[in-house]
Amino acid sequence: MKNIKKFFVRTAAMAVLLAVCWTPVFAALGDQTLQVGMEGQDVSELQAKLIDLGYSNLNVDGIFGETTEQAVISFQQANNLTSDGVAGVETLQTLQGGRRTETSRGKAPGRYKKSLDIKATAYAPGPHDNGQWGNLTHMGTQVRPGVIAVDPNIIPLGSRVYIEFADGNSMYGVAEDTGGAIKGNRIDIAMHTVDQAYDFGVQNVKVYVLN
Repeated sequence: MKNIKKFFVRTAAMAVLLAVCWTPVFAALGDQTLQVGMEGQDVSELQAKLIDLGYSNLNVDGIFGETTEQAVISFQQANNLTSDGVAGVETLQTLQGGRRTETSRGKAPGRYKKSLDIKATAYAPGPHDNGQWGNLTHMGTQVRPGVIAVDPNIIPLGSRVYIEFADGNSMYGVAEDTGGAIKGNRIDIAMHTVDQAYDFGVQNVKVYVLN
């Protein structure tokens, strides 16, 4: 009888040990660098964050594929980060609010191709402001803060820009969209909502087209 009891005690102990050893460990967002080919809970969290910011072409499937990589690159471009599609420490900190991602006070960049005096308006994703294009830009990316619509004859599509506002605030952006009314020295700055776009109104800004 004692031998039987010892057998059951040992069996139970081994079962507990195996359960602990085989319990899956999930990394939280920010614990590791994320890149193409990786899978897991932290990739799902990354995708959910990007969707919250307007990258609605993503699926939360926990797989870091080409679509997720392109969304990360667009986010990095809009926030003046190294645009390599890899979600490293700086990208993840910015994504989670560790840095300001919209307007801030700063000085003009030291190196740029040209500077322009521009009349700026604002718009939001969706049919109200973007008609048949909905949430998509002319380049097929998502309309989101950090994107601007331009006249490609003045600012080439794909250009990274630095925008200086009259009140001293500034922001980085990327030219990914166009617009029927955006001709000559005009830009349209993407916002989260239609209300924010209305609040922005019409402003005179200086735009630096970066190298």
